[in-house]
Amino acid sequence: MKRLFIFTSIACFFLETLHAAPSPDVSLRSLSDQFVKAAEKIKMSVVSVSTTREVIMIDPLDYLFGSRGNRPAERQEVPRGTGSGILLEDGYVLTNNHVIEGADTIYIKFADGRKAKAKVVGTDPPTDVAIVKVTGIDRLTPAQLGDSDAMRVGDWVLAVGNPFGLEQTVTAGIISAKGRPDINPQGIGELLQTDAAINPGNSGGPLVDVDGKVIGINSAILSGTGGYQGIGFAIPINLARDIMQSLIKDGKVTRGYLGVHVQELTPDLADLLGVKDVAGVIVAFVEANSPVEKAGLQAKDIIIRYNGKPVESARHFAMLIKTAHVGQNVELVVLREGVEKTLQTQIAGLSAKIGVSEKLGIQVADLDAAMTQRYDHPRGITGVVITQVDPNGRAAAVGLQEGDVIVDINKQNTPNLKVYSELLDKLGGGEKLLLHIMRGEQHGYLVVPLK
Repeated sequence: MKRLFIFTSIACFFLETLHAAPSPDVSLRSLSDQFVKAAEKIKMSVVSVSTTREVIMIDPLDYLFGSRGNRPAERQEVPRGTGSGILLEDGYVLTNNHVIEGADTIYIKFADGRKAKAKVVGTDPPTDVAIVKVTGIDRLTPAQLGDSDAMRVGDWVLAVGNPFGLEQTVTAGIISAKGRPDINPQGIGELLQTDAAINPGNSGGPLVDVDGKVIGINSAILSGTGGYQGIGFAIPINLARDIMQSLIKDGKVTRGYLGVHVQELTPDLADLLGVKDVAGVIVAFVEANSPVEKAGLQAKDIIIRYNGKPVESARHFAMLIKTAHVGQNVELVVLREGVEKTLQTQIAGLSAKIGVSEKLGIQVADLDAAMTQRYDHPRGITGVVITQVDPNGRAAAVGLQEGDVIVDINKQNTPNLKVYSELLDKLGGGEKLLLHIMRGEQHGYLVVPLK
C-alpha cells in the first residue's frame, strides 16, 4: 500500500504539471502572434531610400567631330544605390550616412507606395547616421523609439528593410552581442550584433524589439560573400537618438573633448610603472588649459573608470568622450603611483586641434623608454612615435605605419607630444603637411594632404 500511495502521488503530480504547462503549440503561437504585431506596428514607419547621381551625356560622334555646335549637354540621372529609412516626426527620416553619401538626389518611397524627394538635413559619418526630410506629405506614421540599453543578449528582434529591392522584408533573430566596437576604423560608438538576416539594402532600416519599438539602425554585416552570414550590426538607438537630435537642431554634431591623449596599458608598460592586475589606459599627454588639466589629471596617470564604467581600451575611452554631451559632468577615477584618486571635470566641445589629428588618421605618443623598447628603436633619437594608424586615413594612404617616429613637421622639430600638438594647432589651416619620419634606422619624408 505504501508503494502504491507513492506511485499514485507521483503520477498525480505529473498529471497536474502537464495540465498546468502550456502546450508547445500554444507557446509558439503566442511568439508568432507577437512577431506579427511587432511587424504590423513598424511596417508603416519603414521607407525605401534610393539615390541618384547626375551625369552629363555626350554623343561620342559629337565629341570626336565637333558637330555639337552650341547645343547644351544632356544631363541624366543614373541610379546610385538603395537602402532603407525610419520615419520620425515632422517628415524627418533617419537612415545611414553611407546610404545617401555622394547622392545628388534622394527619393523616399513610403509603405503605401507614395514617393517624394528628400533633402539632407545633416550627416554624421563617424556614427554613420544621417537625417533627411520630406515635405508636403501627410498621413505619415512615425516610428516609436525604444531603449537599446535595456536589450539583453538573447532577446528576440526583427530587422525590417529593403534588401535587394525587396521592400518591407521582415527577418527575425536575436541580439547576439552588445558593445561591439564599430567595424569601421573611423567609427565612433559601440554596436549591437544580431543574427537577424541583414543584406544589402537593409542599411538604414530598423531593428525592433518584440513590441515593435526601434532599438537599432541596421548598418553593416560581416560576410565573406557580400550577403547574410549570420553576423549583422546595428547602431544602438540610444546613440542614434542623441546624434539625430543634434542634426535636426544644428545640422551637425559637436564631439565631446577633454584634452587628454591616452594609450593602451600594455603588460610592458604596466611592469615598468610597477602596477599589476590593473585595467585601464595610461595618460600620455594633457593639453594646456584643457578640462582635464584644470581637473588635475597628469601624464602617466592610469584612468581606470569613467563615470563609474571600467575603461576597457583607448578606443573605448575615446568613444565615451566623443559621444558625451557638451557640458556633461564627468568623474574620472585614476591610479597615480598606486593610489586611487577621483577627479571631476566637464565635457567641452571638440577643438580644431583634435580635428587636425583626426584628419591625419594617427595616434602618437612620446618616444620615452617604454616606447623605445616596445618598437625597438635606437636610443637617443627624439620625436613622437605612431601607436595607431587608421587604415582608411590620410596617413595610411601615404605609407605611414605604426612604430614610425615623426621627427619634424614642416621642418619644425617635434621632440615630444606637447610640441607636436602645438604645431598641429598652428598648422591647422594648411593643405599639406611635410613629415620627416624615421623607420628603423632609415630616414625619409612624406607629404600628407589635409584636404
